[in-house]
Amino acid sequence: MVEWIDIFRWCGAGGKGVWGTPGQVYDVEEVDVRDPNYDDDQENCVYETVVLPLDETAFEKTLTPIIQEYFEHGDTNEVAIGFVYSGRERSLVRLERPSESRQFQEMLRDLNLGEMKSGVPVLAVSLALEGKASHREMTSKLLSDLCGTVMSTNDVEKSFDKLLKDLPELALDTPRAPQLVGQFIARAVGDGILCNTYIDSYKGTVDCVQARAALDKATVLLSMSKGGKRKDSVWGSGGGQQSVNHLVKEIDMLLKEYLLSGDIAEAEHCLKELEVPHFHHELVYEGYERIYNEIPDINLDVPHSYSVLERFVEECFQAGIISKQVRDLCPSRGRKRFVSEGDGGRLKPESY
Repeated sequence: MVEWIDIFRWCGAGGKGVWGTPGQVYDVEEVDVRDPNYDDDQENCVYETVVLPLDETAFEKTLTPIIQEYFEHGDTNEVAIGFVYSGRERSLVRLERPSESRQFQEMLRDLNLGEMKSGVPVLAVSLALEGKASHREMTSKLLSDLCGTVMSTNDVEKSFDKLLKDLPELALDTPRAPQLVGQFIARAVGDGILCNTYIDSYKGTVDCVQARAALDKATVLLSMSKGGKRKDSVWGSGGGQQSVNHLVKEIDMLLKEYLLSGDIAEAEHCLKELEVPHFHHELVYEGYERIYNEIPDINLDVPHSYSVLERFVEECFQAGIISKQVRDLCPSRGRKRFVSEGDGGRLKPESY
């Protein structure tokens, strides 16, 4: 009996595994309605690619390199990151053209985040906690851009709920995590992606020490900006490339925060993050100038405040802490001298 494969070879149709002659065109196969597997619903069907929602494991594995790439290039306007799908494989590639933040957003939408949308801020903030101040500023901007497009304000709220809950664990790797998360909360409220009542909703319900510290930090920062205005400078920016006016504003905000919180360790850390040791004298100057301006009001509650201030300023000058210029700016008020019986007619200065 002659095998069919030999017949094909004799007809010039090639060898094993090859059907028909080269260039042969086959007719469209007609559906056999008598086929037991025939289904009426298969007629006129339109097929499209379906991307399954990411689970928790795939979510972190997929999003982490995207966010790190974002940190590396500094701005969504400078880098475009996309996912190319080929069959079952997924590969990360950098697009060879400038990108707007909307392309970043579209890429996230293409990933089909599903129920993991609220996980984007959690992951981004967690990674930013271990990075630089510039990374945290970039994260705040990214969250603001994504809210309303890729995720909702409700997703953002869930994200910060999760971050507050995870603070004890986050603080193990980043001891300042409570303060940093508090700054993220304040910035989110200022950017309008977190409601103004978010912090109030936690009052009297927080047992976690780290979570309370984060909410206290956010409260202090927001109290420094009436009406919850946008706090673009909450993260600052380090280095000596900043303008003098910007540095003065940073120092002023640092002092305001310290006066409200009384946290000297945090004030010291914020000063170091500015990375401008040559400008530390401005902190001293701003502090003295603030007292000089407020001494009239202080004197209403502390009658001898002018005398105390003058003595303190003079001692600081003698110790080399302040310059003669700062000392000479100290306000003074004529003080009464009085003669007390038994003083032998000597003028007696005010007593403290």
